[in-house]
Amino acid sequence: MHVIITGGCGFVGFNLTRYLAAAGHQVTVFDNLVRRGSEMNLPTLIKMGIRFIHGDIRNVEDISELPGEADCLIECSAQPSVVSGYTNPLYDFTTNVTGVLNCLEFCRTRGIGMIFLSSSRVYPARTINALPVIETPTRWDWDPCVAEDALPRGFHPTLGISANFEVDGPTKTIYGASKAAADFFCQEYSDAFDLPIIVNRCGVIAGQGQFGVVGQGWLTFWAISCLLERPITYLGYKGKQVRDILFIEDLCSLIRIQLQRLQELSGGVWNVGGGRRNSLSLVEASALMERLLNKKLRTTYKEQIRKCDMIIYITDNSEITRELKWSPAVSIEKGAESIARWVRDNRTALEESGL
Repeated sequence: MHVIITGGCGFVGFNLTRYLAAAGHQVTVFDNLVRRGSEMNLPTLIKMGIRFIHGDIRNVEDISELPGEADCLIECSAQPSVVSGYTNPLYDFTTNVTGVLNCLEFCRTRGIGMIFLSSSRVYPARTINALPVIETPTRWDWDPCVAEDALPRGFHPTLGISANFEVDGPTKTIYGASKAAADFFCQEYSDAFDLPIIVNRCGVIAGQGQFGVVGQGWLTFWAISCLLERPITYLGYKGKQVRDILFIEDLCSLIRIQLQRLQELSGGVWNVGGGRRNSLSLVEASALMERLLNKKLRTTYKEQIRKCDMIIYITDNSEITRELKWSPAVSIEKGAESIARWVRDNRTALEESGL
């Protein structure tokens, strides 16, 4: 199968390109090389014989250079930071909405399929934060004692948030609103033009090769900060906010399954994440990285809650596990060890990068 990967030099796209090429797929990479670290990945892809096209999904002329004989486009390019979206909303819109529409038009006119990496941020933080919680020594958790008939659709305190959860309401964040708009356009294009399109609403993605920063890629940012002895500030909720982590190897294995069944799975919308077993709080992540890197992480605390922050978000993978026989295989321990090893091996590059 010939696959186009937009944003193919970024963290997700780069790993996906290598994974699919090793699995025997022909891959064409499309990237504007704007995101820090992406230009460092390009030489590896060139050495592998991967075709690279320099371009921007916001420009129709650039998109037109993509090979029309491809079988599927995987849309990995985005402005991915929740925090940065408040600084430049127009950039979020043009990249995350207009850019995706350009990709959809390319797929429509060529009659090819598309896999879109959406986001768990399509769900409003205000609604999720209203769910009843309990406090434990190291994390917040959803209250398991709430009666089942009182639970909102798409939520279970043990399993987490499914794709049936309510998407209406503010505090998706500017970033989340842009991903939601693109998410809905993908669904409409699939239905209106009978295109094989799949939407994956991904939670936190982590792994080797991720140049984590404070606004995005937080688990790797924790590892980098610990290794380089840089301070981290917990903002509100006592540092006990919880997220589940999807490691890049598991996302790659999922997309390979979806490519093999693209026509059959057309129109599918799934929540994809690490699930409860791969969840941890900020303070738990600090302790984990301290142990793996044998260093003390410098932390401070501010009673400052940003409107975009969620107390807990855990992905309910049960639907995609049931339908695709897929579930995360990389544990928190194994995935964090991989990240810790990568930051140790690349300490000099990370110091020189200014991250």
